[in-house]
Amino acid sequence: MGPSAEDIVTAMHRAIKETPSLRSRFNAVVEFCLFDGSDVTKGKIDISKNKKGTSGKADLIASCDLSLFHKLLNKKITPQQAFMQGKLKIKGNMGLAMKLTLVLNATRKALQNENKVQRSKL
Repeated sequence: MGPSAEDIVTAMHRAIKETPSLRSRFNAVVEFCLFDGSDVTKGKIDISKNKKGTSGKADLIASCDLSLFHKLLNKKITPQQAFMQGKLKIKGNMGLAMKLTLVLNATRKALQNENKVQRSKL
């Protein structure tokens, strides 16, 4: 079992702070809707150069099942493959959707760094 949806959203926010180059390469506000059975976790992340904030409308909305998101993070499937199979729903700018791998890579690193810190405390 992978991290919870809340942990993933938190890691995304941390990844943006730790990877400033994401802002220049992505430049958008993205909303993720992660489904875990009956629960839906929504998280907006601001990856824009001018820091629009998360209160406005998202440029891209990505929706999927939490188990699929774990597969995306573990590189078992790419965002493009998941979209073509109908498992990942995208609304908004499709050009940004093609760059989702950048966000996933940064999030993966943030989660790995968090796991290293947690293990060292034990």
